[in-house]
Amino acid sequence: MNVLLSSIAKNDIRLLMRVFNAEKEKRGNDFLESLKESIDGILQDHRTTGSEISVRPMKEFPVNIHYIFEDEDHLLITAVFKI
Repeated sequence: MNVLLSSIAKNDIRLLMRVFNAEKEKRGNDFLESLKESIDGILQDHRTTGSEISVRPMKEFPVNIHYIFEDEDHLLITAVFKI
């Protein structure tokens, strides 16, 4: 399945990497790895496509991932928010 990032999500991820790096050196890289694992979890739990945006919290960071399955082949990450 293809994972697509909206321009908003890309900017969110860049900003959060800077925020977490400011807290502790290399924590931005840890965030990025955790984000990839969370997206893999979304893909594994995928059952149906829908027209509503879903939200999944990350386990290791205070961040929510907003996403939608556009069709059987595409997952769109719409935003990544720090909570």
